[in-house]
Amino acid sequence: MNTTILSITTPPGQPIKKNNIAFQKLDAQINFAFNSESIKPFSPLVQASYSSDSNLQISAVIFIASSEEPNFSGVNQESVISDEGETQLDFFIIYDAPEKSNQIFNAYRVDFVVENPPKDLEQIQTFLWDKDPVSSRGTKTKV
Repeated sequence: MNTTILSITTPPGQPIKKNNIAFQKLDAQINFAFNSESIKPFSPLVQASYSSDSNLQISAVIFIASSEEPNFSGVNQESVISDEGETQLDFFIIYDAPEKSNQIFNAYRVDFVVENPPKDLEQIQTFLWDKDPVSSRGTKTKV
């Protein structure tokens, strides 16, 4: 029996306009006492709110191994129905960096704006997506 492993290197959804996205390295690190063998990324820490003109504003803090300089290339957006049957937007913060286990992680902030979000939007889910992924992690956030 032959087994084929498929690698998905392009995240689902459509790109958010580049002028609606800002990437910033923060002056913060997380330092763990033990070096984990896991190379799974940390789930993003996410805040979502509506602007006065009803656009959805999302700020996410993500953590990347300090030994790497990630190359951020954008954010994709996909409209889905959640497991609970509610309208949900999924976001994929796209970066490229080697997956390595580490003890020290640098913090980065990713801010982006979604123009004309669905009126019945209940929640979002935000993923950190490596272009050459071993895995990804997501965070659900009520809006």
